[in-house]
Amino acid sequence: MSTIEVVNPYTAETVFSQPSETFAAVSARVDAGQQAARAWQALSPQARAGHVLKALDYFRDNADEIAAGITREMGKPLTAAREELTYMLERAEYLCRFATDGALAPAHHPQYEDANFEGRIECRAKGVVYIITPWNYPLFCAINGTVCALLSGNAVVLKHTSTPSVGAHFEKAFGSMAGIDQLLTQVVVDFDVSARIIEETDINHLVFTGSVQGGRVMQQSIAKRAFNEGVPDPFIQCSLELGGSDAAYIAEDADLEQAVLWTVKIGRLHNSGQSCCAVKRVFVHASRYDAFLDRARAVMEAEVSGDPMAAQTTLGPLHGGQKAVSGLLDMVKQAQRLGAKLCTGGETESHGGTEFLKPTLLADVTAQMRILKEETFGPVLPVMKVADDEEAARQVCNSRFGLTASIFTRSRDRAERFVAAVTTGTVYVNRCNFVDARLGWIGQHASGNGSLALAPEGLQAFSARKSVNVDPSNLS
Repeated sequence: MSTIEVVNPYTAETVFSQPSETFAAVSARVDAGQQAARAWQALSPQARAGHVLKALDYFRDNADEIAAGITREMGKPLTAAREELTYMLERAEYLCRFATDGALAPAHHPQYEDANFEGRIECRAKGVVYIITPWNYPLFCAINGTVCALLSGNAVVLKHTSTPSVGAHFEKAFGSMAGIDQLLTQVVVDFDVSARIIEETDINHLVFTGSVQGGRVMQQSIAKRAFNEGVPDPFIQCSLELGGSDAAYIAEDADLEQAVLWTVKIGRLHNSGQSCCAVKRVFVHASRYDAFLDRARAVMEAEVSGDPMAAQTTLGPLHGGQKAVSGLLDMVKQAQRLGAKLCTGGETESHGGTEFLKPTLLADVTAQMRILKEETFGPVLPVMKVADDEEAARQVCNSRFGLTASIFTRSRDRAERFVAAVTTGTVYVNRCNFVDARLGWIGQHASGNGSLALAPEGLQAFSARKSVNVDPSNLS
């Protein structure tokens, strides 16, 4: 049996070690979740929202412990971990509001009804949702699926092995509500047991947030499940939110200060650049190119790498350690060999015995460079000069990914033309790298399968549909 271990990326200390749970033990907990779901879905969405809102108090009461655990396990600066908790609570409260306001109410179209027909489509709970969530935003990624699933009447099995303290807190907060146990259970399992959960247990929906390769593995297990005649629900849906190489366009009429703040400080450097929807490519109109580079360089050189527990630290260590640093440096050097100009960074520095990559800005990049083709998970920003809006849109779309894209402009017409031209799940205007609970979170192409999370529609995505077809002619 394999052991699940988590190492502090700054101190190299082992902070978690536990043998993988057995498949038999986890399968029993899935069955217990089905029982819990049957009791939970009998409550109204409004009642479920009330219980979830009350459960959120657990996170407020234990905020310091939760934030410190995140910092130890994945290296996020402590101040950023606290911010993630604050915004996680706001996101969950919005989802509860959607449920209270009728997001799960039956849909009907009275304009098509007549004396012999009336109908509606109801949302009903699926049962048990299996959620696999990553390390980089341990609260955000977990809350998206967890709260949508719970509000929709489902129970949750949560795999959070890369930041296991967060999984434990989620179980404490949501595991027992309304006198119902096993509503959310954390599982600590290896890849083999996780695959068997998908392929062999009585789950009804899968949510995976992670790499493109991880998404392929999930799809393989979903396909195997379809041939398993021993499961009650062989053809389950799979929600995949995968990687990205998100692009920003700085148009000729952009507010440059705003554009640099969003694309560099927030879009690229937040969480040390370790975000699926981080800005990883910037295209700048020729008239603003030099000014953008000057401002971007100043922002990058003001960052402070170091101990993530220290208040002054803005960039924590890369989660992948030396391998992640070396991989990014290889892409930077390849770009330089092909003609890219290094504006700042491009080298490492050491703090507490841990190697950090200095925030790196590259100019004059071209589409042939790996740094524009591949996903960069770290503080590296390539910038390309473009002649006009049309060239910018072509370059933005020149990617196998399709998570988000952004434009910075003062013109609504220009913004709307850009929105129409790009094929990403989200398009931002004058902001980026910002997930709003009021809108769906959607990946296209290699960034996901277009499944919804968040927004009122996200609750519906975790629901099964039931059509009710009525002949009212003989009903009193």
